[in-house]
Amino acid sequence: MQHPSLLLINTHGSAERHKNTYNHTMSKKHQQKPDRSYERTSNSAKTDRAYGKADPGHYPAAEKSYRGLYAGFDPCGEEGKTFLSGAEGIIGTELVLRQSHGGLELLTVDGRLIGIMERRDSGVLKTLLTEDWIIHCRLAYTLYVAEKKAFSAVLACFCYAPWVSEEYRKALERFIDNMADRIGSATHPSLNLSQEQFNRVLDSGGEWYLTKDEPWPELPRGSVYYRRKKTFKDQLIGIALKGNKGCLIASWAATFVIIAAIIYAIWYFFL
Repeated sequence: MQHPSLLLINTHGSAERHKNTYNHTMSKKHQQKPDRSYERTSNSAKTDRAYGKADPGHYPAAEKSYRGLYAGFDPCGEEGKTFLSGAEGIIGTELVLRQSHGGLELLTVDGRLIGIMERRDSGVLKTLLTEDWIIHCRLAYTLYVAEKKAFSAVLACFCYAPWVSEEYRKALERFIDNMADRIGSATHPSLNLSQEQFNRVLDSGGEWYLTKDEPWPELPRGSVYYRRKKTFKDQLIGIALKGNKGCLIASWAATFVIIAAIIYAIWYFFL
């Protein structure tokens, strides 16, 4: 028969061993359980991207990387007047901005001088050009002043910083093309972007362009809108100016088919 004191010691030792074994087992189970927190974060980020809620910390600051504004210009000589009043002055047409001693000049993509930027709108653009920003200009609308028999126009200017990455640059250029199409449908959208909107543009690869429409500006006295919409005829002219004969022929063929279908419908139902 064991001494009571020895029995007490053995019992206490057994309890300690049992406690240590339990703690070791629970610790091992806890270590074997994988940490799923990163998966929840990843899935949440994917969900946010699907709904256009991009992580603000993932993208560059909008105010330091992008600017959008409208700017007016006057035609330069007969070349500029002919451009704005003729077939080439299509809404959405791309123009090139160039800095000179006389101010900011506007050229066609093939290098013809057609306009001078109005002084009140040239300050910001001059600064951005000096800092090597990339500036895309699209014709937004044209005006005509009957008393002076003169034309003027307004550009939509999209500017982004030279340090923007190639991936984001492609997204912004896609956004600019989409906005140019939107402007061509006789709308006057806001060009500047909040940080949230900027994130959405980059996150969608430029496919998001749902900025709010702004009220059309009050026109100077005696001025009327000469052109602020890209018509179907303008689209055909644009194709012809780009020299894509196949697309032009196909467009004219489609037009003739539609006209023939209308004539046939009138003859069939009403004659």
